[in-house]
Amino acid sequence: MRQLISMVLLLCICYFVWLTWFGNRGNRALNLVEAEIEQIKNHNQELAVENQRYSLKIRRLQSDARYQELVVRRELHLIRDNETLFLFNPH
Repeated sequence: MRQLISMVLLLCICYFVWLTWFGNRGNRALNLVEAEIEQIKNHNQELAVENQRYSLKIRRLQSDARYQELVVRRELHLIRDNETLFLFNPH
């Protein structure tokens, strides 16, 4: 009888150890969530850098007439009188 109780307790302990390491909320799942959090933090950092670039571009577009002209000419392919614009296919 005592041996049966010991065996049942040992099986229970093994089961709970297995759950701790490999269960849905175990150590493995925690590591996956931590890796996902790190990936999201890195993506947020990249987005913050991109936001800073856009903020700088917006400020320059609002205050710098020469930059406004440069952007309009480049993005809309506008030209001044007596200018010729050559567009080359990058392929």
